[in-house]
Amino acid sequence: MTKFDIPSVYQALFEPLTIKSMRIPSRFLSTSHAPGYASDGHITERYALYEAEKAKGGVGLVQFGGATAVSPENSFKYGQINGGVDTVIPEYQQMADAIHEHGALCTVQLTHGGRRERWDNANWLPAFSPSCRRELIHRTFPAEMEDHDCRRICEDYAAAALRARAGGVDGVEISCQAGTLIEQFWSPASNLRQDDYGGSLENRMRFGFQVLEAIRDEIGDDYPIGIRVPGDELLDGGLTREDCTAIARAHAESGLVDFISVVGGQASDYKSSAKIWPTMWVPSAAYLDLAGGIRTQVRLPVFHATRITDAATAAHAVKEGLVDMVGMTRAFIADPHHVRKLITGRQNDIRPCVGAGYCVDRVLKGTDALCCHNVVTSREKHLAHTIEPSGQVRKRVVVVGGGPGGLESARVAAHRGHDVVLFEATAELGGQLVLAGKAGWRRDLSGIVDWLGGQLENLGVTVQLNRLAQATDVEALDPDVVIIATGGLPNRGDFVGNTLANSTWDVFSKQAPWGDAVLVFDEHGGHGALSCAELLAKGGAKVTLATPDRVAGSELGDTNIGAHMSELYGYSVKMRQDTRLTHLERDGNGLLAELTNIYTDK
Repeated sequence: MTKFDIPSVYQALFEPLTIKSMRIPSRFLSTSHAPGYASDGHITERYALYEAEKAKGGVGLVQFGGATAVSPENSFKYGQINGGVDTVIPEYQQMADAIHEHGALCTVQLTHGGRRERWDNANWLPAFSPSCRRELIHRTFPAEMEDHDCRRICEDYAAAALRARAGGVDGVEISCQAGTLIEQFWSPASNLRQDDYGGSLENRMRFGFQVLEAIRDEIGDDYPIGIRVPGDELLDGGLTREDCTAIARAHAESGLVDFISVVGGQASDYKSSAKIWPTMWVPSAAYLDLAGGIRTQVRLPVFHATRITDAATAAHAVKEGLVDMVGMTRAFIADPHHVRKLITGRQNDIRPCVGAGYCVDRVLKGTDALCCHNVVTSREKHLAHTIEPSGQVRKRVVVVGGGPGGLESARVAAHRGHDVVLFEATAELGGQLVLAGKAGWRRDLSGIVDWLGGQLENLGVTVQLNRLAQATDVEALDPDVVIIATGGLPNRGDFVGNTLANSTWDVFSKQAPWGDAVLVFDEHGGHGALSCAELLAKGGAKVTLATPDRVAGSELGDTNIGAHMSELYGYSVKMRQDTRLTHLERDGNGLLAELTNIYTDK
């Protein structure tokens, strides 16, 4: 690729890093995650193309296969790879070849979920853990591991690592984070044993060291092995920052590992899920200090990834010696060509990750990761991240509607070389994103609008604001193509007196003043009602949130629901589940609402 003069502020990110046989060409890292593109444990073409695109875009190290299974009792609930069978070896080779073709290196993450498994999935085997402590997310009562279980799982890890090496993968990372099995042994919150695997921190580290020793015995000393660890579990009764530093130091001194990747938090409930895989609810680079603290205590390369989305922050982290590799995983989901654009002087063309959390939440709900900002990601077989001119006759394209759909349509059409005119009925671009961004911690959604608007300006798209387009307005331009992207309208629901109700749009746009007491009725289960309730409560109203669903926010995944519920409870919002609004009428200066339980009809 053609390189411009890289600004000095970014130079540190383009220094190579050598870890045994791995010579990583840059400090840009896409960390291991499970995007849900594996099928029944097998690596698919879609998966390989998705990871290879990041290598093509300039990422130095692509860590794929988050939570790759090593044992028969491991499930594939999140679309993980099955690394416990020999059929994975040629699939690894397919993945490694696709990444190597573009000059990047790759590692795979090997994981035993322990209690983070379901017995009624994959091979229908019971979950194992150091102690019978149930975890809220997976809801399993795990069997307490016996000595023969520990020995067998160590052998499974070793065999899985050997398969990775045989498949041309450059190294392996052992998951000791996100509440997986090795961390379950480490943490006093999940390990209540009284034998050689419990009690002191030295004893609680025993199983993890046995795993690493088994792997080394199988694959030798020349193959790179890393571990991914918490810098602080952020959990009452769990591992403290001091504990995690001691664990990292002990592993660095053992000679068994070659790099340490650091995260913050764990994942045993919904709030902790919202912290370990943070949305915009958590500040940018929130746990960088945890990684930096560990790096001062070990003589190994330290990796880190928790919502670092821009190269300036990444460069600071490397230049100041806080980390050696900077994970920008979700930034590369939003734009896998992030690094290429940086190198070629196209910083303004980098599509930003705003931290919506849609990608992670889809996976945690058991489906595939998609980016709410970039439709091409994971569809590389059918769509291209780089839009080329069509080569056809230049056409006149009219787009009606300036929300995200209309803006993206206009951007693509302009890139294809067509003349584009966009009509927007209001005074600003963004559509419903403008409203959603007014809801406190979700304000970063405005970054999507800012980027799309900037792209249209650079591409010469004619934007007409405050134009409620009529048919005559469109016809007057004699268009070849018309795209209608006017979005939807609020639905006030099906109950007696619904005309007396206000919509969330009315609240966010400040068209509806509110009093001391407000009922928010939600039949959608998404962000809208929860954000509205938070906004009202923050403004001083006494808020009741009612929903016919069994839980509020039923459409949301763990990271976003964890953030929303923390806010709602923090503002003392009263919640009534299994409840439908059936009647609304005026009552003096206020309203009288009839709520009905959906099971008893009372």
